[in-house]
Amino acid sequence: MKNTGLVYVFTGEGKGKTSAALGVATRSLLIDKKVVWVAFYKQESWGLAEAKLKSKFENLEMYFSGKGFKIGKKTAPVGNMGHVVVDTASEDEHVQAARHGLELARQKLETKPFLLVMDEVLNAVSEGLLEEKDVSDALEKRGETHVILTGRSGEATRRLLKGADLVTECNKIKHPYDLGKLAVQGLDF
Repeated sequence: MKNTGLVYVFTGEGKGKTSAALGVATRSLLIDKKVVWVAFYKQESWGLAEAKLKSKFENLEMYFSGKGFKIGKKTAPVGNMGHVVVDTASEDEHVQAARHGLELARQKLETKPFLLVMDEVLNAVSEGLLEEKDVSDALEKRGETHVILTGRSGEATRRLLKGADLVTECNKIKHPYDLGKLAVQGLDF
């Protein structure tokens, strides 16, 4: 099978990776294209605004397969105001959730959607939850499906970026999070 679907990557330390993917996905949905969204860290129970898109578009499938962000330590401070992010999943639970997300993405590629978004899959590779080769193998089966990969990249993801058709890096210059301000619903989630 010849791969004619494009691979877009939104990466970097700055905000905007998921937002960019949401913009492209919404554009596709509005012209009646089928879109599949697989989130590798986020959970639907978080009350994310994007989860509500499922009820607005019949041509959208969204899956939130994550166990939350992998922090390494069980808690991490947020900014300088004492807020805390908690990681309640074990390493094995994070690995299993990432593998489940990748398997789901593989299965959904077989249905030949117009667009598949793998949100934060690059984080999963960079943090050792998935092997870059496994993600590359899944991409080789995309056919005409366009794929968006998001997340922070590193040495572990260099071949994925090299094989992509478009790579956009979101650089952080300034962020309210650094001042201890939490995410704002509607702007950040």
